[in-house]
Amino acid sequence: MWLWMLGCTAAPEAALADNASFRVGAWVTRWSYSSEEDVRRLVGELDAAGVDTVYFQVRGTFDAYYLSEHEPWAERLSGTLGQDPGWDPLGVALDEAGQRDMAVHAWLNTFPIWRGTDTPTSTGVPHPLTAHPDWVVWEGALPQAPNDSYLFADPGRAEVRAHIAQVAGDIDARYDVAGIHLDYIRYHAKGAGTGPREAHIEATAQAVNDAVGSTTSAAVWGIHENRWGWDNVSEGRPDFGQDSHGMLASGAIDAAMPMIYWPVADVPGERLDFATLVQDHVDRASGKPVHAGISPDAMTPQQVKDAVAAARSAGAAGVVFFDAVAFLDDRKTVDPLQ
Repeated sequence: MWLWMLGCTAAPEAALADNASFRVGAWVTRWSYSSEEDVRRLVGELDAAGVDTVYFQVRGTFDAYYLSEHEPWAERLSGTLGQDPGWDPLGVALDEAGQRDMAVHAWLNTFPIWRGTDTPTSTGVPHPLTAHPDWVVWEGALPQAPNDSYLFADPGRAEVRAHIAQVAGDIDARYDVAGIHLDYIRYHAKGAGTGPREAHIEATAQAVNDAVGSTTSAAVWGIHENRWGWDNVSEGRPDFGQDSHGMLASGAIDAAMPMIYWPVADVPGERLDFATLVQDHVDRASGKPVHAGISPDAMTPQQVKDAVAAARSAGAAGVVFFDAVAFLDDRKTVDPLQ
């Protein structure tokens, strides 16, 4: 049982009750499941491990891991883009979590529109890139070229923002989710796109917030701005147009999950120090909840324990582990209480 991360050694029920205000979440990626049985097993194992909040990925590249009239069923589910797989991953996750009193947030990749060099072709609902090839973001004088990584939609296009908000609103209306969780709510590279980049990203988040009745949150860059003179680091705001602190202040998002995938430094304030970064996010969140993103796959058990303690000390509302499978694998192979 990984309730040690909460700073508790009591029985599971008592430990969770003592920490009711400190949420423990996990990101369940779309790569982590391929059947209804996979989803139910993952949710059950997360529940047993003390996780109370699941961020369940339902959108990768303008495709759907749920019933949608706006984007095609994901190819991974059936082998064919747009083909009904005969089961509903989000529906199953909600059903299993509902039996366990766990919250489920629908996790969407916001701007990645496709991956690969071939144009998407689908049965049933057309893929948005096929219908709107002009939605691709520009890099300098040309649109971003198809590649083996993500091809991004342009945050500067009003119709792209409207489509994303429509997708989020549809999920919120169809399913009893606790919230809509936005990932890749940013430009993909420094210098990509045109116009006021930060305003385009915030406008997208605000459009989603306006379209849904549940909580909106975002997975955001671990370093908002480099205030400490660290060398060779990427920054969310200047590099990717993602002003997460500004979006919290304006109410465009209700909560932030900064992805701080580094350990607590031996010397406070050293480069990439988890404790320094989580405190920075909490202090600049305008009183909104910050849930610190932690990567157990990149840390030792003691480093994970130290990161959770630092998050609690900073006043974070909780922690989220990336990803669920790594969290569960580490839990099975390492007993951090020994």
